Amino acid sequence: MTRAQLVEVQAARLAAARRTPEDVTALAGRRAASAGDDAAFVDADIALHAAVVAAVHNPVLADLFREFVPALREGLIEMLDLVGMREHDPNTGDDAHAALVRAVADGDAETAGTVLRGELEETLALLRRP
Repeated sequence: MTRAQLVEVQAARLAAARRTPEDVTALAGRRAASAGDDAAFVDADIALHAAVVAAVHNPVLADLFREFVPALREGLIEMLDLVGMREHDPNTGDDAHAALVRAVADGDAETAGTVLRGELEETLALLRRP
C-alpha cells in the first residue's frame, strides 16, 4: 500500500471517529456516482473522498488532499479510459462507497478503513493487469 493510500485509509478511520451530523449529510449527498461521462463520474468519486477527508476536521489533511486532487482527477479519468472500468458497470464502486458512508455514519472506524483499503487495492489491481 502506498503512503497516499495509507493516509486516505487513516482519514476514513478518523472520519468515522470525528464525523458530525453535517458531515454524514454531506457524505450521503455525495455517495452516488454520476451516471454521466467519465469526468463527471471521477468528480463524484473525488467529492465523496474529499467529504471523508473533510469529516476528519484536520485542516492540514484537507489542504493536502486538495493539493493532489488535480493530478488525481487527471489520472483517474485516464485510468477509466485505459482499463474500460465502467464498460460493464457504469456505477462501479458504488457498493463500496455506500459501505464507506455507512461505516463513517455509524462511527465504525475499523470498517471504514477496511472498506476504503479494499476499494483502493481493487483499483490498483486493475492497473496491474496485463
